Amino acid sequence: MPEELTSGCAPEHATDFGFKRAASPGLDSNVNMLSGESASAVLLPSAHEQKRAKLTRGDKRKAQGARKANADETVLDAIELLLRSTWLESNPDTEALNVPKSFGWPEANKRDEAEFCRAAPVPAKLAGGAEADCEFDVFVHELTERGVGIATRETMDEVRAMVSRGSRPWVFTAPFTLRGERVRIRSVRHEWGYTQSDTLSISEQSPMRVDAPCQYFGKCSGCQLQHVGYSDQLEFKRQVVERALVQANPLFAKLTVAPVSRSPLPLGYRTKLTPHFDIRKDTPPDQVAIGFAMSGQRRVLDIEDCIIGTDAVRQGAKQARKEARAKMSSYKRGATLLVRETNVPKDDPQGDVSSIPAANLVKDYVLDFKGWVTDVVGELKFRYPASSFFQNNASILPAFTGYVRDELNQWSRRLAAEDGSGELRHLIDAYCGSGLFGIACHAGFDKVLGIEISNESISCANDNAKMNGIDNCDFLLGDASKIFDKVDTDPRHTAVIIDPPRKGSNPDFLDQLIAYGPRVIVYIACGVPAQARDINHMFSRGAISIDGAVAAVETKPSSVYEVVSVQPFDLFPQTYHVENIVTLVRKE
Repeated sequence: MPEELTSGCAPEHATDFGFKRAASPGLDSNVNMLSGESASAVLLPSAHEQKRAKLTRGDKRKAQGARKANADETVLDAIELLLRSTWLESNPDTEALNVPKSFGWPEANKRDEAEFCRAAPVPAKLAGGAEADCEFDVFVHELTERGVGIATRETMDEVRAMVSRGSRPWVFTAPFTLRGERVRIRSVRHEWGYTQSDTLSISEQSPMRVDAPCQYFGKCSGCQLQHVGYSDQLEFKRQVVERALVQANPLFAKLTVAPVSRSPLPLGYRTKLTPHFDIRKDTPPDQVAIGFAMSGQRRVLDIEDCIIGTDAVRQGAKQARKEARAKMSSYKRGATLLVRETNVPKDDPQGDVSSIPAANLVKDYVLDFKGWVTDVVGELKFRYPASSFFQNNASILPAFTGYVRDELNQWSRRLAAEDGSGELRHLIDAYCGSGLFGIACHAGFDKVLGIEISNESISCANDNAKMNGIDNCDFLLGDASKIFDKVDTDPRHTAVIIDPPRKGSNPDFLDQLIAYGPRVIVYIACGVPAQARDINHMFSRGAISIDGAVAAVETKPSSVYEVVSVQPFDLFPQTYHVENIVTLVRKE
């Protein structure tokens, strides 16, 4: 989940982000010969200058020896997408599977690949380049899944000509830009086949560009899409899901990704913020920046107000900043603050919420990591420790959980009518956390079984079921990969909800899931690339059919699934993050 969130403004014409990155000077500025009688006299560099010179030499070595393992995979993926899509434009009769595997060097020729990817054709600031030589115009042709522009010094027509010859351009990243824009950048650091850059100004704007509502946009790393209208943000995220699926398996291009379900609140939605600060010896306590990371830097930007936070969270953030400044001298290395929205009894903020209807609670905030939070989802209440995980956009949770519930109910009725096997009667909630989905979807099932590795989360889940008057839920402590050791229900009448962390599930769990063979699987993901990888793992085991195509395997699984829906949700407007729900139904 994104934790560092904010953003800034765009002028009407040439958009100037006006943010300079601190860079190490060249070596020739650190040692100066003295003229005069003593020709051998040397002005030795200070300790500070020596340290900066060492950093510069280190960056030069890194530039000379850029490694693919250190490159940003989202950038490399976007570069390959640009090259492949450009080639297909010139060869429209060619199927995607027949696109060349590499551009710029022969396939599998590691030496030629390394020679190209380590030979940046331009200087870079952190490799000792002069500032005037590091600033130039580029054209933005693509965006990474994180919203970063992929640009070249060549126009799109020139790139098209290069790709048709089997060549490839050198690429520059350009943050906070859009396709079709011409921008001025400063090249900063060379990577494997591309150069990281700072965006200085925009001379030719995309018609999709809008004025960002936040004063920190372009400086703060938290929000990446405030310069894009909300409808266009949703379409971008839908394409991100499509891209992740196709990158996992070209056959997945046959899957239809539904329009992204929008957040009721594009701003003022976030129920949790974690501002932080670092203590520097050269910074007075009253001048320490409290906020979020600067874009492209390991420094903190002072954020007085984050407009994507809810009203309660913004109020709490001001109080947290005030309290931190009051005791700043007591910190040694800095700290991370916590601000979470909670719901409390109107007349007694410290009172017990268990017996009070959700509609009678009011908003408040919690700053204590050891405190407790009460979230409201429709008529349901969920309590959990302030330091633990829970979805951070309360405005969309009724629709988010409601979609999962509706998918389960409609397929239960539909399957019973189609093959007479009877409705779904059992629900398994893997990675159940504090019980959000199991409790929200309990109606209509004889039994809901949840599992989670955190003892604290299991205790919360069982308490939440009891607080909401639900008696058909049972949450157990254990590893999700061993959940089927505890299951004795008939898989023909069982559905499974999967909601793993961002890294996705693991092959062992997925293999057990295939072997168990529940009738319906609902896979909820905050990490869409990991979700696509997991679905492809199931396909590689012969357990998923895509438009009739099934992977050839020695041992065919007893259960084969169809992907019946792919539905993204926008839980984090203004950022590149997108949640995705995939429903799989077992074929009979």
